[in-house]
Amino acid sequence: MRKIIHTNTVLILLGIIILTSCQKQHRVVKKFNNWQQVSSWSFNGKMAINDGHNSGSGRVNWQVTPMTTNAQFNAPLGQGNWSIFTEKDQARLTSSKNGDQFANTAATLIFNELGWHFPWDNLQYWLRGYKLNSKLKIHNTTPEFLLDDGWKITYQKWVETPIGLLPKKIKASKGFYSIKLIIYAWEIK
Repeated sequence: MRKIIHTNTVLILLGIIILTSCQKQHRVVKKFNNWQQVSSWSFNGKMAINDGHNSGSGRVNWQVTPMTTNAQFNAPLGQGNWSIFTEKDQARLTSSKNGDQFANTAATLIFNELGWHFPWDNLQYWLRGYKLNSKLKIHNTTPEFLLDDGWKITYQKWVETPIGLLPKKIKASKGFYSIKLIIYAWEIK
């Protein structure tokens, strides 16, 4: 009888251990009250660009710290990859087609690669729901669209993050040019 009770106790304890280990571990997420508290931000998703003649799409991984920006674009089926790294007044674009290129700005490098003026500096703000050089504050309301430097930026979906609401689905267009982004996940530190 004692052996049965002991075996039952062991089985009950084992069951409790299994159940608690199967439960999702809840990670404590730090909340931010303003962008000055953020040491870095990043996202991964999908990006498509079109200049009216040529188009391309692929996965994007974007990482920003106070001193650097690192963006990586990977087209499907080996159609081409490129990455942009900026730091102070230096930029490097590495592409599977042309190797490493250097300039003072990422915009110059992207123009050399694509042949059109991609709004690199503006995009740093559009990604977070602001016009270029806007004061960054927490979104209490979410704009449906912005007009910035001749571009119309449409926000089709927003998602809750540690810094409040941020865009999940963005489309920017100017004439024949368009940029579309779907953001799978934001990381705010």
